[in-house]
Amino acid sequence: MEKIAKFVVKSTENINWMEKKAIQFYSHLFGQSDVLGEKYVEENLSVQKLIKLQNDFSIEILAVYDDETPLSFMKMNSSRLSNQNLDANKALGLGNIIYFNTEELIPLLERAEAIAVQRKHDLIWIKLFETDTILLNALESKGYLNFDFEVNNNENLYPKEIYLKKAIH
Repeated sequence: MEKIAKFVVKSTENINWMEKKAIQFYSHLFGQSDVLGEKYVEENLSVQKLIKLQNDFSIEILAVYDDETPLSFMKMNSSRLSNQNLDANKALGLGNIIYFNTEELIPLLERAEAIAVQRKHDLIWIKLFETDTILLNALESKGYLNFDFEVNNNENLYPKEIYLKKAIH
């Protein structure tokens, strides 16, 4: 069945599922370090952090589904505060992209770009870890370019973060 990307309702069930998938993803990305993966999720995608997003209308969760089964997800941030200083009128930030194969990743990226066009964003930017070579290669193949945005302040605990952007026409 075809995988479809759509918005996620931030329910307790979905939030618990997202935290579990994020721990699995980051533990693998950080070299099978469950402790480091769990620490990163606790700081960024824990149930408590995701519950706080329920009333933040500038942050949305987009997920890929196979029929009714959620597979992968990412955060989309349209907040002007987090998207400032990007030389764009209206930017869309993507982050915490949790996926388990490219068949799940590509629909997420394509749907985010379609949403950006619909909402008249002029730039999409993405923060990712340089060790996420699958995501990096997928973004570069879709025309995303590296840029400098902010200082990496994760105190070398996690891999280096990099930034890519793409102009939307």
